[in-house]
Amino acid sequence: MLEFKLPDVGEGLHEGEIVQWYVKEGDAVQSEQHLVDVLTDKATVEITCPRAGKVLKILAKPGDKIKVGQTIVVFGQEGETYQGAGNGVKDHATAAPGPAAEPSRVMAGVSGTGEVSATPAVRKLAKDLGVDLVLIRGTGSQGRITEEDVRQAAGPKVQPQMATAAFGPEERVPFLGIRRKTAERMIHSKRTAAHVTHVDEADMTELVALREQTKATAEQQGVKLTYLPYIVKAVAAGLKEFPYLNASLDEAKQEIVLKKYYSIGVAVDTEKGLFTPVMKDCDKKNVIQIAKELDALIKKAKAGQLEVSDLQGGTFTITNVGPIGGLMATPVINYPEAAILGVMKMAKRPAVKDGQIAVRDMMNLCLSFDHRVLDGAEAARFMTALIKKLEAPASL
Repeated sequence: MLEFKLPDVGEGLHEGEIVQWYVKEGDAVQSEQHLVDVLTDKATVEITCPRAGKVLKILAKPGDKIKVGQTIVVFGQEGETYQGAGNGVKDHATAAPGPAAEPSRVMAGVSGTGEVSATPAVRKLAKDLGVDLVLIRGTGSQGRITEEDVRQAAGPKVQPQMATAAFGPEERVPFLGIRRKTAERMIHSKRTAAHVTHVDEADMTELVALREQTKATAEQQGVKLTYLPYIVKAVAAGLKEFPYLNASLDEAKQEIVLKKYYSIGVAVDTEKGLFTPVMKDCDKKNVIQIAKELDALIKKAKAGQLEVSDLQGGTFTITNVGPIGGLMATPVINYPEAAILGVMKMAKRPAVKDGQIAVRDMMNLCLSFDHRVLDGAEAARFMTALIKKLEAPASL
């Protein structure tokens, strides 16, 4: 028999959440067969079978959080039965995971995490009370999580909700996987960063005309040109002018980290949830190059084929709500980044141009930023500069 333990998937993380099993007890399996999906802080990782054999026992169910090195399944041969630990089972986890134990594919992910600073006693208390330390903002020295922080986070026990089925038919969906991980990251961001949202509007009429002129050339290069690549390019240029928008706060060291590279994440709505692949070094690419790379990342996200490297290294995030609709939003910062831009629907609206009312292509932009890292004036200046670039797109 062989105990198969959750391998280190190479992200520097210590645990993952079981999302879905693709085998069941009693199944005959082959080496490299899709075994289970495990959700880490960054991605859903596909784990494959380390060897051929029979699944004797599955030791974790969807929703369980598993430490790296913890046994999740026991394999054996036909005719063998599993009687529990200590029954001649070989320990597979003490050795470094071999190639078959490595994740074969990353399906998608949620970016952004921070170090947790807490003493062993506080960690034990959190474990006893069922509190996730990642979700707590420490009030101790240099952000260290204290015993009181944990007790406050534990709060009163959750009261069961009033039964509602009596009022009509309903469906209950497990709160697991990417949905729960997204919720955890959003709560962490809202509890940690000092969110402020600044809203403005841009006259996109000139950009609409430029795109129409360029679209055919882009198509000849196999590129579907939308408005988003122009916005990405303009944002990258704006971040160079306003470095505190391209920053993060290192709470442990009490330092604001100004990033000297401009890698922009774009939130992608998929059937599996919201993921944020990152386009690296956007300032060094032209609009066509950005369009091509963006199209490839979106396709990978929707197909569940993103790699971990696609999700790392972002310095700023754009969430494009425009195709769906809406006038404004209050985007949640992709912590620990300092800001996120929400792009709203573009529509023809009356506007004053050269002293006359004219029909223009107008679009609202919503910038949420961490008020600990920068002030509203800096955010407003960034937005003004960004709008100026979008309204004169030939300079991009």
